Amino acid sequence: MYYANNLKAGRYKMKETTANDFRKKLKYYVDMSIENHNPLRINRRNGQNFVVLGEMDWKAIEETLYLNQFAGLVESIHDAASESLDEGTLLEELDW
Repeated sequence: MYYANNLKAGRYKMKETTANDFRKKLKYYVDMSIENHNPLRINRRNGQNFVVLGEMDWKAIEETLYLNQFAGLVESIHDAASESLDEGTLLEELDW
C-alpha cells in the first residue's frame, strides 16, 4: 500500500540501474528493494528491461489485483475505514 499511495500522490519515481551495474551489486540492490519496498527497474541494452521487487510486495500487488475484480469492494473498504467507530454496526447486531 505504501508504494501505491506514493505513486498516486506523485511522490514516487522508480529507481533504475543498468544490467551491468545490477550484476556487480546484486546483493545491494536486492536488499534495497526488499527493505525499502521499492521496485527497481533494470535497463538492458536491447530494451527488454525487467523489474525486481520483494516477494511480500509482489503478494500485496496480487492481492490488490484480485480484490479489484469485485465491483465496489474497494470503495466499500475505504468507506468503512473512514467511518467513525460510533457509526458502525455492532457485532451483536449482525444477523448471521
